[in-house]
Amino acid sequence: MASDSTDLRVLKTRAAIQSHFLDLLLQKNFNEITVKDIASAAKIGRGTFYLHYEDKYDLLETVMEEGLAETVDKFRPHEYFVDDKVIPERVVGFALTIFQHFKKHDRFFRAMLFNEGIPMFRHRMQSLFLTKFRTEIQPLQVPSEKADPLILEILPIFISSAMIGLVSWWFENQMRISEREMAEKLFLIMTRGPLRALGLGFPDERK
Repeated sequence: MASDSTDLRVLKTRAAIQSHFLDLLLQKNFNEITVKDIASAAKIGRGTFYLHYEDKYDLLETVMEEGLAETVDKFRPHEYFVDDKVIPERVVGFALTIFQHFKKHDRFFRAMLFNEGIPMFRHRMQSLFLTKFRTEIQPLQVPSEKADPLILEILPIFISSAMIGLVSWWFENQMRISEREMAEKLFLIMTRGPLRALGLGFPDERK
C-alpha cells in the first residue's frame, strides 16, 4: 500500500512538472527556460526536480517521446486497406481521430510546433510517422504493376510533410474548422489529388 501511495505521488509530481513545463514553453523560448523556472512553476524544490529528471533536456525528451508515442500509435495504415483497396470510411475515421487527438492535446502540440527552441520536433514526428507507415505497408505486398517504387518512396514524405503543415496551420487559425470537416477535406484532397480537388482538369480529359 505504501508503495502504491509513493508511486502515485511520483506520478502526480511528474505530471505537474510536465504540465507546468508545457505552460512555460508556450510563453518562453526553450533555450531561455531554466530548471529553476520549471521548479518554481511546479511549486517544488530544484532537488525534487532532479529526483525525476537529469536536466531540462531530459524533461523535454521525456515529454516529447511520450506525446509522440501516443500520437503515432493512432496511425495504423494496415487498417485502411482490404485486398489492396482503400476503405474510405476508415481513412476518414483515422483523419477524424487524429485531429481530435491534436485538439485534445493542443497545449503539447502548440508548445512543440511553435517554440523556436525546439526545431527538431517536426522532423522527429515525421520520421516516426514514416517508420510506422513503411513498417505496416510493406507486409501488404502492394502489386508491383500498380505501384511505382519511387512513388512509394516519395508519397509518404509528401503526405507526412503536408499533414504536419496542415496541423500547424489549423492551430494557427484557432482550429476554426471542425475536426470532421478537416478530415473530410483531407480525404478529398488525397483521393482526387490537389489539382482536381481545386476543380481543375487536364487538356486530354473528356468532359
